[in-house]
Amino acid sequence: MIFDGSGQGWLYYGSYFGGISVRKLSSDLLHTDAATQQEVAIDNRYEGTQVVQHGGYYYLMASATNCCNGPLTGYSIFAGRSTSPTGPFTDKLGVSLLDPRVGGTPVISMNGNRFVGPGHNAVFTDAGGQDWTLYHAVDTTDPYFTPGGINKRPVMLDPLDWIDGWPTVRGGQWASDSVMPAPAAQTGQRSAYVRPAAPNDLLGAVQPSYSDDFGTSTLNPRWSWVRQPESTVAGLDNGAFRFATQAGDLYVDSNTASVLFETAPAGNYAVDVKLNIDLPDSGCCFNYSQGGLLIYGDDDNFIKLGVVSIWNTRQIEFAKELSAVPAQYPRYGNTVLSAPGRDTWLRIVRRASGSGETYTAYSSRDGLTWTRGGVWTHALGEAKIGLYSMGGVGFTSRFDSVTVYSLP
Repeated sequence: MIFDGSGQGWLYYGSYFGGISVRKLSSDLLHTDAATQQEVAIDNRYEGTQVVQHGGYYYLMASATNCCNGPLTGYSIFAGRSTSPTGPFTDKLGVSLLDPRVGGTPVISMNGNRFVGPGHNAVFTDAGGQDWTLYHAVDTTDPYFTPGGINKRPVMLDPLDWIDGWPTVRGGQWASDSVMPAPAAQTGQRSAYVRPAAPNDLLGAVQPSYSDDFGTSTLNPRWSWVRQPESTVAGLDNGAFRFATQAGDLYVDSNTASVLFETAPAGNYAVDVKLNIDLPDSGCCFNYSQGGLLIYGDDDNFIKLGVVSIWNTRQIEFAKELSAVPAQYPRYGNTVLSAPGRDTWLRIVRRASGSGETYTAYSSRDGLTWTRGGVWTHALGEAKIGLYSMGGVGFTSRFDSVTVYSLP
C-alpha cells in the first residue's frame, strides 16, 4: 500500500500466476474500489511487490523465478517506474512490465558469492537519508533445515542506491557477504556506508579463431555436434546459422537435444551471440520453446542463457545444471534477465574463481546497450561454447554471429 501526493491510498496485490494489480483504497483504508483496478505487471513473471516513491516516480519492485530451490535458487528483484501509481510501469529500456516480452531492470540478483536467490524485498530510509532494503536470500553452504526440504532463507539487509534514476543494491555489487555499516538510527546521524563502484566487465580483443559470422557456405570444421540432427533441422542460411527447435531437451535426466559446439579459449573470456527466435510476440502456449547459448561441460553440467517462451510471456532464462549433487538436492536452477527483443544479444563472461568459475550474464536488445544479470558459479573447467534450439517443434532459432573476446 502507498499514498500518492494527494493522500489517496492505493493497494497493490497479486501473484506470480495471476499478475500484479492495483486498486484505489477507501478513505478508511478498509475497502477497495473495483472500478479502479488496473493491471500493472503481467502474469507468469512477478510476485512479492513493493512500490517505492523516489524522485517524482513510483517504482514497482518485484521478484521473479523460484524463491526456494536450495543452492540453485535464482530469485531476483526487478523494477519498473511510472509517474502514476496505476502505471504503466516501464524499465530503463522503456519496456513495460505488462509487455509479453517482459520488462524489468535488475535491482539485485546473485553475484557469485555464497548467497543466491535474493528477493521479496522491502525498502526503508534511515535517519540520515540512505535507503536500505531487507530481502531474503539462500546461503549455498547451508541451504536447508533438512536436505531437500524447507529452505533456510535468512533476512538480509543492504544499502539501496539510486544510479541514473534506478535502484540497485550496493551500487550494483548486490548482496553483501561480510559485516556492513549499520543504518543511521538517530536524527543527525549518517551511516558509514560508502557506495562502491559498480562492477564493470570490460572486454578485450575479439578472438577470430573462436568467432564466427556464419558467412560461408559450410560450417567451419571447428564446430561439432552432440547428437547431430537431420540436415533439415540445422544449417547455414543467408549469413546465419539456422537451427529449428527440437522436441528434445537438456534438463536433469532428459538429455535428448542436439548441441552445436566449439572449443572455448583457455582461461577467461566472454562470448556473445546475436539470436532471433521466431516465437510470436504474444500468445499462449509454446512451453518451453527456446534457443540460446551454452557453456557446456556435458549434458549434466552446463550454464545456459537463452530466450524462452513461458506460458504467455517471452523471457531470457539464465540457468545452471550440475551433477553429482548431495541426495535430495536440486540439479537445475534458473533466474531471468531483462526483456528480450525480436533480435536479442546474449553474453556470458567467464572468469576463473577459486576452485571453479563465475559466469555473468548480459543481454541487449540492440547490441549496443547491455544490461547485466545474475552470476552463477560452476566448476566446468575448460568447457565448450555451444548453441541450442529445443523445447518443442515449430520455431526456428537464427544465430547471426558468435563473437568471443579475451578479457583484460
